[in-house]
Amino acid sequence: MVEWEQALEDISPTTSQFKVLVYLSFKGATQPTDISEQTGIPAGTVRPALRTLLEKGYVKQNEDSSYYSLIPFTEIVSHLYSVVKK
Repeated sequence: MVEWEQALEDISPTTSQFKVLVYLSFKGATQPTDISEQTGIPAGTVRPALRTLLEKGYVKQNEDSSYYSLIPFTEIVSHLYSVVKK
């Protein structure tokens, strides 16, 4: 199981990694090209972000090459709310 609190502390909300992670958490398994098209993040940025997230153990890759987040969307929103509230 992913330690989501550590993961969210590890990734800055201003990075493409964070944006890709949030997208996957919300939408579910998605192909890299679809992530790029639907978020406006260039494919050349999405793929390295996915590799990093995969290496850190925050996402997994399916056999069809789609990726999905191991961190629930609700945990990301809760974390962001707690940070803003401070």
